[in-house]
Amino acid sequence: MQLVQLQENLGLFSDLDADIYAISVDTPENSLMLKEAGSFTFTFLSDETFETLEHVNMMNSEMSYRGFSILDKDGAYIYHQQNDMWGEQIEATANLIYEQFENMP
Repeated sequence: MQLVQLQENLGLFSDLDADIYAISVDTPENSLMLKEAGSFTFTFLSDETFETLEHVNMMNSEMSYRGFSILDKDGAYIYHQQNDMWGEQIEATANLIYEQFENMP
C-alpha cells in the first residue's frame, strides 16, 4: 500500500519545509479509521466533494487518482503527478518532489 510506504519513508521528506497530507473521497469516519488502523502520523483529509482534488488536478470521475500534488505555502497549485506506483517508487518520488521544490518561485 502506498500510504504504508510513505509512512515508512517519511524521513526522506524531513528536509522539506512542507506538510504531508493523504487526501481521498472517503468519508471523514473512514479516513479516520484508516489513519488509526495504519498508525499513520501524517494528516488525512476527506474530500467527498472533490473540491481539493480538482484544485490539485487529481480528480477522477468517482474517485481520486493516485499520486501526489504540490502546493505552495498559500495553497496555490504547483505540480502534480498521477502514478499508481508512487509508494513502491518512493525514492524516485522523493527525488522528483525535491526537484519541484527547488524550482518553486
